[in-house]
Amino acid sequence: MKKNKEWSFWRGVGTMFKILGLLVIVALVAPIVYFAWRAGQPMSMPEYDGRTYYELLAERRQAYADLAAEYQTSHPNTEVKVGMCFQAEVAVSLVNTLPWAGLCAASEIFPALRIYGVKSQEMGCGNTGGAWTNFLDTWWHTFETLLYVDIFSTRSQGPVPYCRIPAP
Repeated sequence: MKKNKEWSFWRGVGTMFKILGLLVIVALVAPIVYFAWRAGQPMSMPEYDGRTYYELLAERRQAYADLAAEYQTSHPNTEVKVGMCFQAEVAVSLVNTLPWAGLCAASEIFPALRIYGVKSQEMGCGNTGGAWTNFLDTWWHTFETLLYVDIFSTRSQGPVPYCRIPAP
């Protein structure tokens, strides 16, 4: 009888770890799925003119390509790396802006996470009305705001002249 109790205990522990593992997987996959879906919906800020994130990306890719071609034509001795500007912008926005927006959204639920600076507070971090029930939506809206500010603030400061396109 003792062996059966031990087996039941370890089976319960194993079941608990399976449930926790499943919850972790859902917690990691849910934002990815939500953002992929949300990127196909019109963005909420009026500055985006009802475009989706995918449309914004396509427009910016084309604008960078046009500027690079124009620059290459007027500067034939300069090596222009077509696509580099767009790839850098997307990498920065996904690696920097998306996690920062997540921290900002999470700070609505956990005030102890309010470690961001004055610039983020001026953009509304810490007072957007986020809660567990609308966490992903708050995260997305914060991403839109931070993305626009990021694109707008760096539009004329690209690392090379053919990376300087206007904000949307």
